[in-house]
Order: sequence, then C-alpha cells, then structure tokens
Amino acid sequence: MAEPSDKFRILSVDGGGMRGVIPARVIENLEQQLQAEAGPDARVVDYFHMFAGTSTGGLVALSLTVPADSGGGRPRVDASKLAELYTTDGSKIFHRSLWQKLTTLWGLIAPKYTLGPLEEAVKRDLGADARLADALRELVVVSYDMTDREPWFFKRWPAREDEARNYPIVDAALATAAAPTYFPSHEVDSHALVDGGVFAANPTLAAVVEALKRQAGELSHLSTDDLLAVSIGTGLHETHYTQAEVGGWGTLGWILPKDGEPPILGTVLGGASDGVDHWTHTLLNEPPPPHVTQEEIGNGPRFYRFQVELDPPIPMDKPEELPALEKAAKTLIADNEAELAEIAARLLAAGPIPPDPPPPGP
Repeated sequence: MAEPSDKFRILSVDGGGMRGVIPARVIENLEQQLQAEAGPDARVVDYFHMFAGTSTGGLVALSLTVPADSGGGRPRVDASKLAELYTTDGSKIFHRSLWQKLTTLWGLIAPKYTLGPLEEAVKRDLGADARLADALRELVVVSYDMTDREPWFFKRWPAREDEARNYPIVDAALATAAAPTYFPSHEVDSHALVDGGVFAANPTLAAVVEALKRQAGELSHLSTDDLLAVSIGTGLHETHYTQAEVGGWGTLGWILPKDGEPPILGTVLGGASDGVDHWTHTLLNEPPPPHVTQEEIGNGPRFYRFQVELDPPIPMDKPEELPALEKAAKTLIADNEAELAEIAARLLAAGPIPPDPPPPGP
C-alpha cells in the first residue's frame, strides 16, 4: 500500500444508547486539540468529509453536521455541546412511568419507551425543519426497513438530487434510534424503520463502502489509500459462557438478561461489530499477518478504532450510570492519547475542508 493521503476522511460512531456519551467526549477531546492549533472557531466538521452513525451514533453524526440557523457553513452543535443530549435529556428519553411499565409488562408486550422525548430533544437541538440536504458534510445514518426487509441509509447526496429523498433530520434521528424492544419503529414513506444496529451497530464498513462507491464530484473514484477512517465505540463488556451454559439455553435462556443484557443481543451486536473491525482493518491498514490479533486491529495508518471495556457492564438505557460512563470516556481518552494526537495532527496537516455549496433551491 502507498502512504496514506488522507484525501477523504470519515468519522464513524457506533450505536449504544446512553453509552453515546463516551464517543461524545472523545470527539470533544479531538475538537479541543484542533482548536488548540487552528483557533477557537475550528470544528470537527471542518476536517471530516463524511459522518456515519448507527442509533446513538446516528444522533451524533446528525448533530455535528446540521448547520446553524445563521448559515455560513457552521454547525449548529459543536463538540462541547454534544454530550448534553445524554447529560441533560437522557433521563427524559429513558424514562417510563409505573403505568407504562404495567401496560407494557415491563417491555415484554410493547416497547419500553416512547420516542416522544427524543423527538422533542432533536427538534429543539437540531431544528424541526432541518433536512438531509442541509447537512454540512456527507452522511451515512443507518436504519433497517422492516417492511421491505433491507438496509435503509439516510444520506445527503441523493437528498440533494431528489427531493423525495430529502427527509427531515428528525425522521433520520428517530428511525436510526428505534432500537427493537426499547422504542417503537418509526414510519417513513409507509416503511417501518428500526435501529440499524440490527445489522450494522458499527457503521464504519458501510461508510467506507459508500466512500469508495463515489463516482461523481471532485472526491470520487477513491482508493483505499485515500481514506482515513476514525471509528469510535460506545463501550463493551463481553461475558464469557461455557458450553455447559450455552448448550442448555432455549428461548428464555437466550433472551433473559444476564449481566445487564440478553445474551442474544450482546452476541449479535458484539459479533457484528468485531467483524466490521476486522474487515475494515484488513481493507484499509497495512496487509495484516495471517492471524492478526484483536489488539492489532484499528491501530492505523488508515483505520483507527477506539473502544473501552465496561466492567461491570452498563446497559444502554441507564441514565443513572452517567458517572461510570464519564469515567470510561476519560479512560478511553487517556489510554489513546498518542493516537488521538496523531489523528489531530494529520487532520491539521490536511487542512480544513472548504465549505460545500448550499443545496439547490426548491
């Protein structure tokens, strides 16, 4: 492989509910490093061409790319405000009354939560009228269509060409966050959309493929040498089970919570995310040896992966665990101080991206 050119830069954030405060703090740290050299007006959106996210990561991607009401190519939300969705609104989004618990049998016969509080927070922070075509950078916000049973990506470039696909930012936010059993599906164009975590909790590879597919515009016909992908997880805890345990599980064994979550959920989400890490590392980083270890994955030069162990585990819907999540974020930043500084230096060397022209008028 040739030397990385950093021609096209991607920031990708996993799903994980309240655990989104972890990548929010990492992005805040990265923005502070950019500001230390480029000045207080520097923003993360000035240095990445594409923002990808699933579920809570989708909310992060949308938040960082929605323009301010005043225009001028500036984002409505800077990284220092990103964590407020969790610290200020988390207890409202993940709240249910005793009546809700009773009528849903604690989430067994209906979703545990409603999307109302999240919708209010999105409209307040990102604007009720903002649309995909308004985004300052390319977007890959991941959802899944239960009606046609296929992936559904909210993206900026078709939205700028086709008004029928220029969906409100609110729709993208509610669809990507509609985690099965936690929230109800969200309807868009008569399609029942749910959290994209059912197939891509880690959206990095989807973003890489979307970048390589580009056939029009200045940044098209890209190669893997042109990409820099920074992927941030929301924390993990891998409970290990013996054959004696797993071999005897029926339906209840797989779905009853253990260590805070059902084994089937942790297995599907964790396994899919690990697979994405391995494939993205193999595609973008130096040719790996036949048996690359987990510790070697995501250490550059084209793909960086940031993840932190949560021990004990922290469920995605526990606002009371914010102190523990803040501590985990500090640990992740401290453990990867050199890598984050290296990424900041490369972004600064590449320079800020010129503002995109505004979307075409109606």
